[in-house]
Amino acid sequence: KDLLFLCEIKKGKENKAIIASNIMYVVGQFPRFLRSHWKFLKAVIFKLFEFMHESYPGVKDMACDTFLKIGLNCAQSIIEIQENEPFSLLEQILTSLKEITQFLEFRQIKEFYKTLGIIIDKVKNDQ
Repeated sequence: KDLLFLCEIKKGKENKAIIASNIMYVVGQFPRFLRSHWKFLKAVIFKLFEFMHESYPGVKDMACDTFLKIGLNCAQSIIEIQENEPFSLLEQILTSLKEITQFLEFRQIKEFYKTLGIIIDKVKNDQ
């Protein structure tokens, strides 16, 4: 959480990019923690979507790569409706596709949709 806050208050594109890459590296290493802490997982995913709008070189790629790691390891949490939430995180993502992907290059969009495909593949018929 402190890194997320630091990213908000730090000035300068390069400093923010360094903090962003550290955040993405750390969260990509601990999927079990993310699965156990729903609100943090949701905050991280929305922060990744913000990073997908960054113009600093490499940040968008790393955000897409980290989203893929999270999608592979936390799909069930993303597709289930969580307590006090009207919709699943997947549904929230699907209603915001244009906004999320509008600044991505084709290869990044391809990876983003690959991740969504992995997540959607985990949906059972009764969900």
